[in-house]
Amino acid sequence: MRCRKTRPEDLPQLKALWKAGFGDTDEDIDRFFTVAYPHCLGYCAEEGSLLAALYALPQTLVLGERQEKAAYLYAVTTAPEARGQGVCRALMAYAEKELRKKWFTCTLLVPGEPSLFGFYEKLGYRAQRTHEIRALQQLPEPCGAAEPLTLAAYAGLRETLLYASAHVRYDAHWLCYAGTEFYALRLGGRTGCAAVRAGNDGACVCELLPDGNMLPALSNVLGQQPARIRAPGGTQAFAMLKWLDAAKPVPEPVYLAFAFE
Repeated sequence: MRCRKTRPEDLPQLKALWKAGFGDTDEDIDRFFTVAYPHCLGYCAEEGSLLAALYALPQTLVLGERQEKAAYLYAVTTAPEARGQGVCRALMAYAEKELRKKWFTCTLLVPGEPSLFGFYEKLGYRAQRTHEIRALQQLPEPCGAAEPLTLAAYAGLRETLLYASAHVRYDAHWLCYAGTEFYALRLGGRTGCAAVRAGNDGACVCELLPDGNMLPALSNVLGQQPARIRAPGGTQAFAMLKWLDAAKPVPEPVYLAFAFE
């Protein structure tokens, strides 16, 4: 088995591997390879055919005026017949080695299910805390105001709100890939923002800033539909982080919102 960077001729196998690992629709898979893949670094393991793949999405880790180069490891998947054989461990180690060569400071990821937190902890990852309210059936009564924002205006407002916190800043193409609508929120003299994606089983609020107390303002947009809401704070594990350069640590916890799930 060998690990290497992905190549354009790998696309049919990469798409088939993604389908087998996640069961996403062809439309969703094609959207990733059209919109996101050109901006990321792909790595794969092969032995005759592709056994595993992952994609490193370059991002920026910010604390005030300080910035560090980070990579979000996305869609980590192993072919069903190759699982339990150390293939994923080998690919992760290879990707981290290659990212160090490119001066990335750290890697982040979001485990696809709770059982995987233990697996990634063994690889040196530490859980970063956030708060997620899942399947909230009853939203508070609307209060305050919400108005649509352009992508650029949202990016600027979230940076203002997160200035004092260690957080991931997203370039425009990543916010575009998130597939959300953006809103400015005002409630009781406070300003906030939210990124909302519609779904068949309710809304997914990928980000609510500065915290969950802004939910009544967002109710102006959501109405009373069920919603899954993610906001900073709390103790529930969401993202995980591994420092690749111990000489350049950034205070934790690091806030990461968009998992592109």
